[in-house]
Amino acid sequence: MNGSLRPHHASAPAPAVAPAIRTLIVDDEPLARLRLRTLLAEHADFAVVGECGDGREAMDAIARARPDLLFLDVQMAEVNGLEVARAVEHASAASPLAIVFVTAFDQYAVRAFEVSALDYLLKPFDEERFVATLDRVRAHRANGQTREAHARLLGVLRDLSRGDAAAGGGGAADGAAPRDAATLRVADLEVDVRGRVVRRAGASVQLRPKEFDLLVALLKRAGDVVARRELLHDVWGYSDDVVSRTIDTHLAELRRKLGHQPGDPGYIATVARTGYRLQL
Repeated sequence: MNGSLRPHHASAPAPAVAPAIRTLIVDDEPLARLRLRTLLAEHADFAVVGECGDGREAMDAIARARPDLLFLDVQMAEVNGLEVARAVEHASAASPLAIVFVTAFDQYAVRAFEVSALDYLLKPFDEERFVATLDRVRAHRANGQTREAHARLLGVLRDLSRGDAAAGGGGAADGAAPRDAATLRVADLEVDVRGRVVRRAGASVQLRPKEFDLLVALLKRAGDVVARRELLHDVWGYSDDVVSRTIDTHLAELRRKLGHQPGDPGYIATVARTGYRLQL
């Protein structure tokens, strides 16, 4: 029949596109923030909604920007990452914020997961490890259920911590000193590594987090020359090709607070074109 009507099929609606994962980056080192921002730029389903250089600023930004995901440095002056995470956990129980801790030191791993961190990036991390973290964030967003995995992971971390503590009295292989001695003593310096307490000749010395970490890195290799790139790698988590003057600023402040004079045991000497040595 001429003019017969053909059935009309409505076009299928386009699949809904999930909104981007709103991400806030919190780290007191500008280069560390830049690296995270650069890596995230390769993933269109993540949108950076802000950056913060300290914990107090981060808490204000979280309330203002309402991010879905927080990349959070542990060691920051005044308000550290663990304190930020606890505040967020109490304030947003109904709509929990996914937190990924980022730090150069693994001693915080158990405490990080105790405040319900979704993941933990140990500096320096490679891109493959970073992508694995993003996959975990995507899975968390998709199913909203990570409690069981979190509990298993926390259990493993606690078991590892107990195992390390039990093995601590036996010494390391080939007579080497344990990697993380509880107390370091060089010259008139005494450092409680876990308590993050520094004393010189019995008097307390107040250090900022990165100053403390820098001192510990030098104390562990006291008497040896430690290259700048090693300190940038170990304390700040920077890759070998990064050039930064932050180490000079922190060393100058560390020398001032410790008060040693050139030639004194405990003085941090500069070795030209090489690095630094904590003098015995």
